[in-house]
Amino acid sequence: MEENIRTHLIGPTHDNNPVLAENLEFWMTRLPGTLKKIPLINLAIPGSHNTMTYTINRFNDVGPDEPASLQFFGKYFSVVSKPLIFNWSVTQYDDVVQQLNGGVRYLDFRLATKARNNNSDIERNDDDVYFLHGLYGDEVTQHLVEINNWLRSHPGEIIIIDCQHFYSFSERAHGKFVSKLKNIFKNFICPSTVNLWKVTLEWMVNYRYQVIIIYRNEIIRKEMNFWPSGLWPTPWPDTTRPRALVDFLDMRLKTRLADTGFVSQCLLTPDARYILRHFCGSLHRDLAGVCRKTSLDWIRRHAPGAGGLNIVITDYVSYDNFLFSRVVIQRNALLIDNSSKYLDSFDQHPGQEL
Repeated sequence: MEENIRTHLIGPTHDNNPVLAENLEFWMTRLPGTLKKIPLINLAIPGSHNTMTYTINRFNDVGPDEPASLQFFGKYFSVVSKPLIFNWSVTQYDDVVQQLNGGVRYLDFRLATKARNNNSDIERNDDDVYFLHGLYGDEVTQHLVEINNWLRSHPGEIIIIDCQHFYSFSERAHGKFVSKLKNIFKNFICPSTVNLWKVTLEWMVNYRYQVIIIYRNEIIRKEMNFWPSGLWPTPWPDTTRPRALVDFLDMRLKTRLADTGFVSQCLLTPDARYILRHFCGSLHRDLAGVCRKTSLDWIRRHAPGAGGLNIVITDYVSYDNFLFSRVVIQRNALLIDNSSKYLDSFDQHPGQEL
Protein backbone atom coordinates (compact mmCIF):
# COMPACT_ATOMS: atom_id res chain seq x y z
CA MET A 1 0.00 0.00 0.00
CA GLU A 2 2.73 2.49 0.98
CA GLU A 3 4.66 1.61 -2.18
CA ASN A 4 1.62 2.43 -4.33
CA ILE A 5 1.16 5.77 -2.56
CA ARG A 6 4.83 6.65 -3.03
CA THR A 7 4.87 5.83 -6.74
CA HIS A 8 1.60 7.69 -7.32
CA LEU A 9 2.85 10.82 -5.58
CA ILE A 10 6.50 11.17 -6.45
CA GLY A 11 7.31 8.49 -9.01
CA PRO A 12 9.68 5.53 -8.90
CA THR A 13 12.85 7.66 -8.99
CA HIS A 14 12.43 8.71 -5.34
CA ASP A 15 11.65 5.37 -3.73
CA ASN A 16 13.96 6.01 -0.77
CA ASN A 17 12.01 9.05 0.38
CA PRO A 18 9.49 8.56 3.19
CA VAL A 19 5.81 9.16 2.50
CA LEU A 20 5.02 12.48 4.20
CA ALA A 21 1.42 12.76 3.00
CA GLU A 22 -0.04 9.56 4.40
CA ASN A 23 -1.88 11.26 7.29
CA LEU A 24 -3.13 14.58 5.92
CA GLU A 25 -4.85 15.69 9.11
CA PHE A 26 -1.57 15.68 11.06
CA TRP A 27 0.99 16.02 8.29
CA MET A 28 2.89 18.90 9.92
CA THR A 29 2.94 17.14 13.28
CA ARG A 30 4.44 14.06 11.65
CA LEU A 31 7.12 15.79 9.58
CA PRO A 32 10.71 14.69 10.32
CA GLY A 33 12.43 16.96 12.83
CA THR A 34 14.84 18.32 10.22
CA LEU A 35 11.96 19.69 8.15
CA LYS A 36 10.43 21.38 11.19
CA LYS A 37 13.63 23.44 11.49
CA ILE A 38 13.37 24.75 7.92
CA PRO A 39 11.72 28.17 7.44
CA LEU A 40 8.05 27.97 6.47
CA ILE A 41 8.84 29.95 3.33
CA ASN A 42 10.99 27.02 2.16
CA LEU A 43 8.34 24.32 2.70
CA ALA A 44 5.70 23.26 0.18
CA ILE A 45 2.28 23.96 1.71
CA PRO A 46 -1.08 23.18 0.06
CA GLY A 47 -3.84 25.78 0.10
CA SER A 48 -7.34 26.27 -1.28
CA HIS A 49 -8.33 29.07 -3.64
CA ASN A 50 -11.42 30.97 -2.45
CA THR A 51 -11.63 28.64 0.52
CA MET A 52 -15.12 29.58 1.72
CA THR A 53 -17.13 29.49 -1.53
CA TYR A 54 -18.93 26.38 -0.29
CA THR A 55 -20.98 28.81 1.84
CA ILE A 56 -22.57 30.66 -1.10
CA ASN A 57 -25.76 29.59 -2.87
CA ARG A 58 -27.61 30.66 -5.99
CA PHE A 59 -30.18 32.68 -4.01
CA ASN A 60 -27.69 35.00 -2.30
CA ASP A 61 -27.22 38.63 -3.33
CA VAL A 62 -24.70 39.47 -6.04
CA GLY A 63 -21.55 40.84 -4.43
CA PRO A 64 -19.69 44.12 -4.90
CA ASP A 65 -16.81 42.22 -6.49
CA GLU A 66 -18.93 41.88 -9.65
CA PRO A 67 -19.30 44.64 -12.28
CA ALA A 68 -22.21 47.05 -11.89
CA SER A 69 -23.96 45.46 -14.87
CA LEU A 70 -24.03 42.04 -13.19
CA GLN A 71 -25.19 43.59 -9.94
CA PHE A 72 -28.06 45.18 -11.89
CA PHE A 73 -29.00 41.89 -13.56
CA GLY A 74 -28.68 40.10 -10.23
CA LYS A 75 -31.20 42.47 -8.72
CA TYR A 76 -33.76 42.60 -11.53
CA PHE A 77 -33.17 39.39 -13.50
CA SER A 78 -32.02 37.10 -10.71
CA VAL A 79 -33.66 33.94 -12.08
CA VAL A 80 -31.18 33.92 -14.96
CA SER A 81 -28.16 35.80 -13.65
CA LYS A 82 -27.67 34.32 -10.16
CA PRO A 83 -27.41 30.66 -11.25
CA LEU A 84 -24.93 31.73 -13.94
CA ILE A 85 -22.76 33.60 -11.43
CA PHE A 86 -23.05 30.71 -8.98
CA ASN A 87 -21.83 28.14 -11.54
CA TRP A 88 -18.62 30.12 -12.10
CA SER A 89 -18.05 31.28 -8.50
CA VAL A 90 -17.95 28.10 -6.42
CA THR A 91 -14.38 26.83 -6.21
CA GLN A 92 -14.61 24.48 -3.20
CA TYR A 93 -17.25 21.93 -2.22
CA ASP A 94 -15.89 20.88 1.19
CA ASP A 95 -16.24 22.85 4.40
CA VAL A 96 -13.20 24.38 6.06
CA VAL A 97 -12.76 21.60 8.64
CA GLN A 98 -12.83 18.97 5.89
CA GLN A 99 -10.25 20.97 3.97
CA LEU A 100 -8.01 21.21 7.04
CA ASN A 101 -8.37 17.48 7.65
CA GLY A 102 -7.40 17.05 4.00
CA GLY A 103 -4.05 18.75 4.51
CA VAL A 104 -4.89 22.31 3.45
CA ARG A 105 -2.95 24.82 5.56
CA TYR A 106 -3.48 28.07 3.62
CA LEU A 107 -6.96 29.60 3.59
CA ASP A 108 -7.88 32.26 1.03
CA PHE A 109 -10.60 34.65 2.27
CA ARG A 110 -12.56 37.14 0.09
CA LEU A 111 -14.56 39.39 2.41
CA ALA A 112 -17.31 42.02 2.24
CA THR A 113 -19.76 43.92 4.37
CA LYS A 114 -23.26 44.68 3.14
CA ALA A 115 -24.29 48.21 2.17
CA ARG A 116 -27.71 49.79 1.78
CA ASN A 117 -28.65 52.19 -0.97
CA ASN A 118 -30.27 55.31 0.49
CA ASN A 119 -31.27 57.91 -2.12
CA SER A 120 -28.31 56.88 -4.28
CA ASP A 121 -25.87 57.41 -1.40
CA ILE A 122 -24.13 54.33 -0.06
CA GLU A 123 -24.65 54.06 3.67
CA ARG A 124 -22.77 51.30 5.42
CA ASN A 125 -25.14 50.28 8.14
CA ASP A 126 -23.90 46.75 8.74
CA ASP A 127 -20.35 46.02 9.84
CA ASP A 128 -20.87 42.26 9.88
CA VAL A 129 -18.40 40.56 7.55
CA TYR A 130 -19.35 37.94 4.97
CA PHE A 131 -17.44 35.61 2.70
CA LEU A 132 -17.76 36.55 -0.95
CA HIS A 133 -17.06 35.43 -4.48
CA GLY A 134 -19.55 36.62 -7.05
CA LEU A 135 -22.35 36.02 -4.54
CA TYR A 136 -22.41 36.59 -0.80
CA GLY A 137 -21.63 33.65 1.46
CA ASP A 138 -22.01 33.13 5.22
CA GLU A 139 -21.18 35.61 7.94
CA VAL A 140 -17.66 34.78 9.09
CA THR A 141 -17.89 34.37 12.88
CA GLN A 142 -18.96 30.74 13.27
CA HIS A 143 -16.49 29.55 10.64
CA LEU A 144 -13.61 31.37 12.34
CA VAL A 145 -14.61 29.70 15.62
CA GLU A 146 -14.58 26.31 13.86
CA ILE A 147 -11.05 26.97 12.61
CA ASN A 148 -9.93 27.97 16.10
CA ASN A 149 -11.49 24.83 17.60
CA TRP A 150 -9.68 22.73 15.02
CA LEU A 151 -6.37 24.36 15.99
CA ARG A 152 -6.99 23.57 19.65
CA SER A 153 -7.30 19.88 18.83
CA HIS A 154 -4.25 19.93 16.51
CA PRO A 155 -1.47 21.63 18.53
CA GLY A 156 1.28 20.56 16.12
CA GLU A 157 -0.39 22.11 13.06
CA ILE A 158 -0.33 25.71 11.83
CA ILE A 159 -2.61 27.61 9.42
CA ILE A 160 -1.98 30.64 7.22
CA ILE A 161 -5.10 32.78 6.80
CA ASP A 162 -4.90 35.23 3.90
CA CYS A 163 -7.48 38.02 4.03
CA GLN A 164 -7.08 38.54 0.33
CA HIS A 165 -9.73 41.05 -0.76
CA PHE A 166 -12.05 43.48 1.05
CA TYR A 167 -15.22 44.97 -0.45
CA SER A 168 -17.48 47.69 1.00
CA PHE A 169 -15.22 48.01 4.04
CA SER A 170 -15.11 51.23 6.03
CA GLU A 171 -12.28 51.95 8.47
CA ARG A 172 -14.71 51.09 11.24
CA ALA A 173 -15.52 47.75 9.60
CA HIS A 174 -11.81 46.95 9.34
CA GLY A 175 -11.37 47.81 13.01
CA LYS A 176 -14.23 45.55 14.08
CA PHE A 177 -13.03 42.68 11.91
CA VAL A 178 -9.46 42.96 13.20
CA SER A 179 -10.82 42.88 16.75
CA LYS A 180 -12.88 39.79 15.91
CA LEU A 181 -9.82 37.97 14.60
CA LYS A 182 -7.86 38.87 17.72
CA ASN A 183 -10.68 37.84 20.06
CA ILE A 184 -11.16 34.48 18.39
CA PHE A 185 -7.55 33.39 17.80
CA LYS A 186 -5.97 35.23 20.76
CA ASN A 187 -2.50 33.88 21.61
CA PHE A 188 -2.49 31.53 18.62
CA ILE A 189 -1.65 34.50 16.37
CA CYS A 190 1.98 34.62 15.28
CA PRO A 191 3.30 38.22 15.39
CA SER A 192 4.59 39.64 12.13
CA THR A 193 8.31 40.05 11.48
CA VAL A 194 10.48 41.08 8.56
CA ASN A 195 12.68 38.08 9.32
CA LEU A 196 10.77 35.14 7.89
CA TRP A 197 13.89 32.98 8.13
CA LYS A 198 13.18 32.65 11.85
CA VAL A 199 9.62 31.35 11.39
CA THR A 200 9.78 27.56 11.37
CA LEU A 201 7.31 24.92 12.47
CA GLU A 202 9.52 24.11 15.43
CA TRP A 203 9.69 27.77 16.49
CA MET A 204 5.93 28.28 16.15
CA VAL A 205 5.07 25.15 18.10
CA ASN A 206 7.54 26.06 20.85
CA TYR A 207 5.82 29.45 21.26
CA ARG A 208 2.35 27.90 20.75
CA TYR A 209 1.67 30.05 17.72
CA GLN A 210 -0.67 28.33 15.29
CA VAL A 211 -2.01 30.95 12.90
CA ILE A 212 -0.36 33.48 10.60
CA ILE A 213 -2.84 36.15 9.42
CA ILE A 214 -2.04 38.05 6.23
CA TYR A 215 -4.15 41.20 5.99
CA ARG A 216 -3.95 42.86 2.58
CA ASN A 217 -5.00 46.38 3.54
CA GLU A 218 -3.05 49.45 4.62
CA ILE A 219 -4.74 49.41 8.04
CA ILE A 220 -2.25 46.64 8.82
CA ARG A 221 0.39 49.31 9.48
CA LYS A 222 -1.18 49.72 12.91
CA GLU A 223 -1.22 46.00 13.69
CA MET A 224 1.97 44.17 14.68
CA ASN A 225 0.13 40.85 14.93
CA PHE A 226 -0.85 40.67 11.24
CA TRP A 227 1.34 40.24 8.19
CA PRO A 228 1.50 42.70 5.24
CA SER A 229 1.03 41.80 1.57
CA GLY A 230 4.64 42.44 0.63
CA LEU A 231 5.90 39.49 2.66
CA TRP A 232 3.53 37.03 0.92
CA PRO A 233 3.16 37.92 -2.79
CA THR A 234 0.43 36.02 -4.64
CA PRO A 235 0.56 36.73 -8.41
CA TRP A 236 -2.60 35.85 -10.35
CA PRO A 237 -2.28 34.00 -13.70
CA ASP A 238 -5.65 35.31 -15.04
CA THR A 239 -5.89 32.93 -17.99
CA THR A 240 -8.02 30.08 -19.32
CA ARG A 241 -5.13 28.53 -21.29
CA PRO A 242 -3.08 25.72 -19.65
CA ARG A 243 0.12 26.61 -21.53
CA ALA A 244 -0.14 30.24 -20.45
CA LEU A 245 -0.70 29.07 -16.86
CA VAL A 246 2.49 27.00 -16.89
CA ASP A 247 4.51 29.80 -18.44
CA PHE A 248 3.22 32.27 -15.85
CA LEU A 249 3.90 29.95 -12.90
CA ASP A 250 7.43 29.25 -14.14
CA MET A 251 8.20 32.91 -14.77
CA ARG A 252 6.93 34.15 -11.43
CA LEU A 253 8.56 31.38 -9.42
CA LYS A 254 11.92 32.25 -10.97
CA THR A 255 11.55 35.83 -9.78
CA ARG A 256 10.44 35.14 -6.20
CA LEU A 257 12.55 36.72 -3.47
CA ALA A 258 14.44 34.40 -1.15
CA ASP A 259 13.34 36.14 2.07
CA THR A 260 9.57 36.25 1.49
CA GLY A 261 6.78 33.73 1.29
CA PHE A 262 5.20 33.03 -2.08
CA VAL A 263 1.82 31.82 -3.32
CA SER A 264 1.64 29.92 -6.63
CA GLN A 265 -1.93 30.08 -7.92
CA CYS A 266 -2.53 26.89 -9.92
CA LEU A 267 -5.87 27.86 -11.40
CA LEU A 268 -7.61 28.82 -14.61
CA THR A 269 -9.92 31.84 -14.48
CA PRO A 270 -12.79 32.37 -16.93
CA ASP A 271 -13.35 35.85 -18.35
CA ALA A 272 -16.68 37.17 -19.66
CA ARG A 273 -16.00 35.96 -23.19
CA TYR A 274 -15.21 32.44 -22.01
CA ILE A 275 -18.37 32.29 -19.89
CA LEU A 276 -20.53 33.45 -22.80
CA ARG A 277 -19.06 30.68 -24.97
CA HIS A 278 -19.83 28.17 -22.20
CA PHE A 279 -23.09 29.73 -21.07
CA CYS A 280 -24.58 26.49 -19.73
CA GLY A 281 -21.30 25.30 -18.25
CA SER A 282 -19.52 25.77 -14.94
CA LEU A 283 -16.04 26.23 -13.54
CA HIS A 284 -16.05 22.65 -12.29
CA ARG A 285 -17.18 21.09 -15.55
CA ASP A 286 -15.28 23.18 -18.10
CA LEU A 287 -11.97 24.17 -16.50
CA ALA A 288 -11.31 22.08 -13.37
CA GLY A 289 -10.17 18.89 -15.10
CA VAL A 290 -7.61 20.42 -17.45
CA CYS A 291 -6.43 22.76 -14.68
CA ARG A 292 -5.92 19.84 -12.32
CA LYS A 293 -3.79 17.85 -14.75
CA THR A 294 -1.73 20.88 -15.73
CA SER A 295 -1.20 21.91 -12.11
CA LEU A 296 -0.22 18.49 -10.77
CA ASP A 297 2.26 18.01 -13.61
CA TRP A 298 3.75 21.43 -12.88
CA ILE A 299 4.04 20.77 -9.14
CA ARG A 300 5.78 17.44 -9.74
CA ARG A 301 8.42 19.25 -11.82
CA HIS A 302 9.33 21.68 -9.04
CA ALA A 303 10.84 21.42 -5.59
CA PRO A 304 10.53 23.45 -2.39
CA GLY A 305 13.48 25.17 -0.76
CA ALA A 306 15.05 28.59 -1.19
CA GLY A 307 13.46 30.17 -4.26
CA GLY A 308 11.27 27.11 -4.87
CA LEU A 309 7.72 26.04 -4.15
CA ASN A 310 6.08 27.48 -1.06
CA ILE A 311 2.31 27.87 -0.83
CA VAL A 312 0.47 26.27 -3.74
CA ILE A 313 -3.29 26.76 -4.17
CA THR A 314 -5.98 25.43 -6.50
CA ASP A 315 -9.73 24.89 -6.87
CA TYR A 316 -11.64 21.79 -5.70
CA VAL A 317 -8.87 20.54 -3.44
CA SER A 318 -10.71 17.39 -2.31
CA TYR A 319 -10.65 15.71 -5.73
CA ASP A 320 -9.43 12.08 -5.59
CA ASN A 321 -9.10 11.99 -1.80
CA PHE A 322 -7.15 15.29 -1.66
CA LEU A 323 -4.59 14.20 -4.22
CA PHE A 324 -3.53 17.84 -4.64
CA SER A 325 -2.57 18.11 -0.94
CA ARG A 326 -0.70 14.81 -1.08
CA VAL A 327 1.37 15.82 -4.10
CA VAL A 328 2.28 19.24 -2.65
CA ILE A 329 3.17 17.89 0.80
CA GLN A 330 5.23 15.04 -0.63
CA ARG A 331 7.50 17.48 -2.47
CA ASN A 332 9.01 18.26 0.95
CA ALA A 333 10.63 14.81 0.92
CA LEU A 334 13.12 16.26 -1.57
CA LEU A 335 14.44 18.52 1.20
CA ILE A 336 15.38 15.73 3.58
CA ASP A 337 18.69 14.79 1.96
CA ASN A 338 19.60 18.48 1.64
CA SER A 339 18.25 19.63 5.00
CA SER A 340 21.71 20.56 6.30
CA LYS A 341 22.12 23.00 3.39
CA TYR A 342 18.88 24.76 4.29
CA LEU A 343 19.72 24.84 7.98
CA ASP A 344 23.09 26.41 7.12
CA SER A 345 21.28 28.95 4.94
CA PHE A 346 18.91 29.66 7.83
CA ASP A 347 21.84 30.31 10.16
CA GLN A 348 23.28 32.78 7.66
CA HIS A 349 20.11 34.95 7.84
CA PRO A 350 19.93 35.81 11.58
CA GLY A 351 18.16 39.11 10.88
CA GLN A 352 15.96 40.64 13.54
CA GLU A 353 15.21 38.62 16.64
CA LEU A 354 11.55 37.96 17.34
